[in-house]
Amino acid sequence: MDAANLNPGTSLPAMSEAVHLFFSQWEIYRLCIEHNTLCHREVGAILRQELAGRTSPFSFLDLACGDAELTAGALRGSLVARYTGVDFARPAVELAREKTSHLPCPCEFHEVDLTDFLRSNAESFDVLYLGLSHHHLECAIKREMMAHLRRATAPGGAFYMFEPCLQPGESLDEYLERWEGSMDGLYDPFPADARSALLEHVRSCERPETREEYLASAASAGFGPGEILFTDPDNFFSLFRFCP
Repeated sequence: MDAANLNPGTSLPAMSEAVHLFFSQWEIYRLCIEHNTLCHREVGAILRQELAGRTSPFSFLDLACGDAELTAGALRGSLVARYTGVDFARPAVELAREKTSHLPCPCEFHEVDLTDFLRSNAESFDVLYLGLSHHHLECAIKREMMAHLRRATAPGGAFYMFEPCLQPGESLDEYLERWEGSMDGLYDPFPADARSALLEHVRSCERPETREEYLASAASAGFGPGEILFTDPDNFFSLFRFCP
């Protein structure tokens, strides 16, 4: 889905067709979840602990929700009062409906690119989560989205972002080389075609930034000092918490 076509007021594209094509290959993403190659278990556990600490009912915005398995699990037993899921892929939205059916609150879904949702959204939410999607955007759109995310975060709320990160001074080519090297062993259980498709996605679609750049971008958008709640042992991914 092309945000530029849906929003004539901007010429900035949203996620590329290559990104959309990759995430339509749901079986590969499910392999990543099942083998925990992207640290979903660790992030889910931290997010669940964070949400359990909220003592008042809260609204939850799940951006690029996918099948919502991670967030639905993290919300279990919490005081969530309203769940809103956003994803461009209809099959993912339908799966998310099933995964969130146990939640004791109204659940609504928007089948749209997250950039279009944030550009048109006028609501604020107590908790927002965006995982493994922000880094696909061009730098200018990342900055624009961070401003929208700040606007959408209610007073006393929190925005959680889980993203791949460059190491300090690391170029994109060096990151890609490091990522390809990390596939040995970790991705051995994957079929050869899945490994190839995953590597092609990383080579063509990844635009990660350093942790310091993510923190600075959030501060420029009006968030308070950000916190890093988790970084994987191989130093590829970090979970951030940003509060107004």
